[in-house]
Amino acid sequence: MVRASLSGLALFFLAVMFYAPQQAGARPLDEVRAAKVLRVVVYRDNPPFSYLEGEEVRGIDVDIGRAVAREIGVEAEIIARMFAEDVDDDLRFNVWKGPYSDGGIGDVMMHVPVDRDLMARNPLAVISNAYFQERVALAIDRTRLGAPQTFDVFMEHKIGAQYSTVADYFLLRYNGGKLINNIAHYTKLEKGVDEFLKGDTAAMLEVQSALEGMLHTKGRKADFVDLPMPGLVRKNWIIGTAVKDNSRDLGYAIGNALDTLKASGELESIFDRHGVTYIAPE
Repeated sequence: MVRASLSGLALFFLAVMFYAPQQAGARPLDEVRAAKVLRVVVYRDNPPFSYLEGEEVRGIDVDIGRAVAREIGVEAEIIARMFAEDVDDDLRFNVWKGPYSDGGIGDVMMHVPVDRDLMARNPLAVISNAYFQERVALAIDRTRLGAPQTFDVFMEHKIGAQYSTVADYFLLRYNGGKLINNIAHYTKLEKGVDEFLKGDTAAMLEVQSALEGMLHTKGRKADFVDLPMPGLVRKNWIIGTAVKDNSRDLGYAIGNALDTLKASGELESIFDRHGVTYIAPE
């Protein structure tokens, strides 16, 4: 009786496994080429790299994903996903395991930090193909500040920073907290940009690509100056791509495609179309 019950239970689970909808898995290069589609995962709300405009996904990473697919000889299917709790979860949901609901994993994920500790924690994802360097940068109104040499100038002029960012922490601690009264905090980048353009602040300390992208949507640009930032936790970081560990050959093909795009000038042109200065990874 027990043996018969166990046999029936095993058959039930086999039937469930057979008939249940199968999530798409990451595929090696030959399978991508056979299917003629490269599934490219981007973040849903990460302008100027990827964002929704109506029902259309747009942005730098979207354009790069399509150009990479073209170089490989396939079409790009863009999959826009929300940020998870952390990048480790993003890799698990989008590269090697899949989300709890709503479709399978992609063939490649864009905008992944190329970070040694992140790689060590996620052996089922292969992170490589650095294609851009993000950086925290200081945008200024030269008509008011001229050519500042240090952040001491902001003891007299207001500077904008987003709450709870590395830029914010740096400004709060600078010179023993002497800038605290002149830091104009904002939660949304657009609000900070509007205050800067109206002259309410004389500068902004922000991730340069995000700031340039937002200014571009308003038809404006800013001057950036490079001042010493002692104690800033992280001023620069590199972004690249991630594929599943069984798709290393696909990762190599993506790397070759990115090299071609860089050599031809197309990669820089993609950034330029979105108003962002291309900074090659170092």
